[in-house]
Amino acid sequence: MTKKNFIVLAAAFLAVAVFYLYMYKDSFRKPDIQISLTIRPKPSALAHKTTDVPDADSVNLSFGMDNKYKLTSVKVVPLSEWKTNQNAHPIWELVSDSNSAPIQAFSYGHHIHGMHPSVKGAVPDALAPNVPYLLLIEAGSKKGQHDFTISEDEHLIQ
Repeated sequence: MTKKNFIVLAAAFLAVAVFYLYMYKDSFRKPDIQISLTIRPKPSALAHKTTDVPDADSVNLSFGMDNKYKLTSVKVVPLSEWKTNQNAHPIWELVSDSNSAPIQAFSYGHHIHGMHPSVKGAVPDALAPNVPYLLLIEAGSKKGQHDFTISEDEHLIQ
């Protein structure tokens, strides 16, 4: 094989490899954490049936993930604020300094073993109906996000 043929063959191979990487680049990317949301009324809210619109504390938000993860950060921010400022003030934020327990689900505002509020003594703010929020989670280098809104219908307990 001549030197010219070898260079042409190497260039063609390189072009095919670059095209393959371009077409299948998502195959090499770490997958995002898949998050689901379940909204249920709290048992205490069911016991006190009312036609009034109760506050956001009457529902339980449970977030599920596709696998068990050792979370390093959990944050909920108003979505409109996040769109204009990536450093938006979180209404709930937990961090892990060392080693959190692997979990597959957690509830809004509840303690997660191995995690603590980013600001000592901080408590989660109440969620307002019809306001879009964004959940951001990290587990090491893996990240996930899920936007959600609690409608007034989900606040009504009949």
